Amino acid sequence: MSNYTIDANAFETYYYIALLPTFGTCTQLLLFGILLVLLFNTTYLLHTRIRATRCWLVAATCTMGLFAALHLALEIAITVLSWRFFYLGVQGDVIRALSVLNGVDVLDVMGDYLLVANNIVTDGLFIHRCYVIWGRNIKVVIVPILSLIVSTVVGSMGASHPDEIGRSDHNDFRLAFGMMILTNMTLMALTAGRIWWIRRDVVTVLEPAAARTYDTVIAMILESGAIYCISIILYLIAVARLNRQDSLPAIAVFRAAIPQIMNIAPILILVRVGSVHGVGDETNLSWVLESYTN
Repeated sequence: MSNYTIDANAFETYYYIALLPTFGTCTQLLLFGILLVLLFNTTYLLHTRIRATRCWLVAATCTMGLFAALHLALEIAITVLSWRFFYLGVQGDVIRALSVLNGVDVLDVMGDYLLVANNIVTDGLFIHRCYVIWGRNIKVVIVPILSLIVSTVVGSMGASHPDEIGRSDHNDFRLAFGMMILTNMTLMALTAGRIWWIRRDVVTVLEPAAARTYDTVIAMILESGAIYCISIILYLIAVARLNRQDSLPAIAVFRAAIPQIMNIAPILILVRVGSVHGVGDETNLSWVLESYTN
């Protein structure tokens, strides 16, 4: 029986290739559990407290849940294949190891395209919300729509080039992430700003409870957008500032969190809407709440 000794540098490379998606899978499992709880609450609220045209909303909610499940499934598959690559690499079976690594690259590209499609759905919901709150004025959402189109094109171009496993930089996707941040910050400013302006005009004639409802709606708009934007910003900062091999697990965690948080943010809004919708129906704020459910 012949002895085989693997080079220390090669072993470390194989190890990190397997370790990074493992961190990503653990992150997505945790966030997916949170999303399932929110989905359960949303389903309950849609059938009890939120009286709205629900067909498309139920479909959109199920679509986001499906996207989240697909992201998790891909991450798990990448993790399994990565550990298979590690095993074959340690055994010295380079040809089969490279074949497995090609499979990882294919799944990675599929995950990037899935992220682009997911972003179209979630940002589309936010654009619709802004459109309704501004009295269905299409001119207001032209910039966010153009920004979404640019981020989709740039993201699709970046997804067509698989990331090199084990690298800390995802150069092809940085611009797309930047455009996603721009789109969401624009929508946050337009939507929250519109509600704040209306509140400012009518606050003198509102009951205190109604004024607090305005504040609640503004808060949940800012919270949902901030959660998503911060997750992307943390990832971009990690890539720029922690460009060392021992920092790659942190980068993998931030990267894996993005697709799950992308779906958590709009579903979290629906849960919050359900908690205040009864109050909103008794005030002239009902049209704001209905923009989330009609």
